[in-house]
Amino acid sequence: MKRNLLCIVGWIVGLAVFSTGCESKAKGGFSVTVSYKNADKMGVQNSGSDTIVTNTTPHIYLEEIPYGGDMRPILLDSSTMKSKDGKIELNGTGLEAGIYQLVIENGPLVLLINDVQHINVELDLSKKDNTYNVSGSESSQHLKDFVTKYDERAAIINSVFAEIDSLKQFGGTDSLLIAATNRKNQAITGLNNYLKDFVDKADNPAESIFALGICSRSFQAEEFSQMLTGVVNRFPDHKTLKQLKTTYDLQQAQLAEMRREKQENSWVGKQVPDLALPSVDGKQISIASFRGKYLLVDFWASWCDPCRKENPNILNAYDEFKDKNFTILGVSLDKNIDDWKKAIHDDRLNWTQISDLAYWESKAVKTFKFEGIPYNILVDPQGKVIGESLRGPALINKLTEVLK
Repeated sequence: MKRNLLCIVGWIVGLAVFSTGCESKAKGGFSVTVSYKNADKMGVQNSGSDTIVTNTTPHIYLEEIPYGGDMRPILLDSSTMKSKDGKIELNGTGLEAGIYQLVIENGPLVLLINDVQHINVELDLSKKDNTYNVSGSESSQHLKDFVTKYDERAAIINSVFAEIDSLKQFGGTDSLLIAATNRKNQAITGLNNYLKDFVDKADNPAESIFALGICSRSFQAEEFSQMLTGVVNRFPDHKTLKQLKTTYDLQQAQLAEMRREKQENSWVGKQVPDLALPSVDGKQISIASFRGKYLLVDFWASWCDPCRKENPNILNAYDEFKDKNFTILGVSLDKNIDDWKKAIHDDRLNWTQISDLAYWESKAVKTFKFEGIPYNILVDPQGKVIGESLRGPALINKLTEVLK
């Protein structure tokens, strides 16, 4: 459980839309009494016949998990387990209910919500799983149950994915693949339904926010927005949730504007502009001269490492489709003709290449207005752009689609 808990906490800390804690029945300070046993069994490693004790007095930390960007957990209190069994009290502050964690050095991690003024935690450090029990805090118990059930459902999904990979690798029948895929889809649907139900019914907004942190990675934006709105409506006086919703809506509006601008600036669906530049031997070659063929106009340069790494994919596409009314026109942003020629030779780019050797001042940049390379457009025989920025498998898939 330790690994999965840490993963989920990482998701929460990394969510830029979450900015602070949540409301609470308890205001101000709170305390956590940790009753632990078998501390001597933690951090013990066996090496052959020898036993190595890595830490006989492990530290324990109480930390607040902030919501926002790259912010690190905030240390509130700490102590040392000086005996194998014992009791420690740690103190924290929080005017609103939020997510906290007990971090045991070389040991498990415990998630808490400060919905009460005093929380009891019982730790058995000899266990690898289910290492703790929590009492006094219903929300902390709900969080523990949620993580356990989430891990169980996620494990089933991972198992089915592994089964599908194995069937594909070793030639499983179509019927077995279909059955496994159906089980995968059912498991994912079941997990998403569980997440949504937990968010909608959680008694404490901190519980919902924790689960929303996971939902933001798997739910579509519209459905996630509806879930977030539902939580805000259930806690209408909660300032943090209101700010969270405002921030999320702003982010979605910005993304929509970026998509709109990208669509406006995209060449897909438009007629390709003509461009004529010198070839390696100095002959003027134009895009228009390839009319009647499917043409990939590939913008690259010898000095561009990502371009050079992409060239094998371009070469594979050329070899596979060159006999199907398809060819490539390379357009380089090189500055030095010798470097350009050497890269063409070394990467075996056996198709027409043109360049005005003007680097980013190239006529190609001014005509097509791209901001980085590698970049390409796919043009149909009538001169209409039908694809853009096709890299790796995306290029093969698109060519397979149009050159059936």
